[in-house]
Amino acid sequence: MRILVTRPALDQDQTCKALRALGIEPLSAPVMVAEALDFSLPEQSWQAVVVTSRNGLRMLERAQVAQLGQRPLYCVGTKTESLARALGFQTIEMRAPDLADLTPALVSRLAPQGGPILYLTGRHRTGSLKDTLEAAGLSVAQVETYVMVASKALPDDICDAIGQGAIDGVLLYSKRSSQLFLSIAREHGLEAKLGGLTFYCLSPAIATLIEDAGYPLVVADAPNEKSLLASLKKGRNYLIQ
Repeated sequence: MRILVTRPALDQDQTCKALRALGIEPLSAPVMVAEALDFSLPEQSWQAVVVTSRNGLRMLERAQVAQLGQRPLYCVGTKTESLARALGFQTIEMRAPDLADLTPALVSRLAPQGGPILYLTGRHRTGSLKDTLEAAGLSVAQVETYVMVASKALPDDICDAIGQGAIDGVLLYSKRSSQLFLSIAREHGLEAKLGGLTFYCLSPAIATLIEDAGYPLVVADAPNEKSLLASLKKGRNYLIQ
C-alpha cells in the first residue's frame, strides 16, 4: 500500500514513520508550507497561553519564549507539547488530543477574572476558538504567528505515480489542504485519475469536499492522527449523513 502525505514538510516525519510501522509506504507531496509573519506579543500577565499547532510555537523568537515560558500552556497534540518543552515552557497545563477536547477544558478551567489569554495561531484557522472563549466571558488576545502558503505544484514523481495508478490513497488533514490538493492535481491534468485514489480525511468537514467531487473516501472516527491512520486499516467508505 502506498499513501500520499500532503502535510507540510516539517510535520511529515512523524506521519511517515507511523505509516512505515504499519507496513505502508509513504510518499511526500506537501500542499502548503508554513511562513513566519511579522508579529509582536503584547506585554501582559497572561493567565494562559494556548497553541493548537506546532507552527504557533515554531515562529517564536528566543526572547518571546522567555517572555511566555513561565505561563501555563494549553496545547493540542503530543508533538506540540514536546516542542514546547524543548523550547523551555515550564508548565504544560494540558495537552489535548484535538481542539474539540481542548475548547471545553479551557472554558471550565480558566476564569474571566484570572486575566487575559494569549492564543498563538495561524492566519487560516479551523473553528472559532477565540469567539467561543469570549462568549464564556474570557479575554483573548489572538496573535497570528504564521501563514500557510499554498504549494504551486506537485513533485514530478508524484504526478507520474498518480497518472500510472501507483498510489492507493491520500491523507488529508484540513479543509484547505483538501481544496489545494484537488486544485493542484487538476492543474496537472490528473483529474481523471483521482477517482482511483481513496481519500482518508481527518474530519467530516474535510470529507464533504471529497464527497462532492465523487471520489472514494474514508473518515477518521476522531479528528486526530492516530484515528486517521487507524482508518487506513479499516478501509471502509464513509457517507456523510
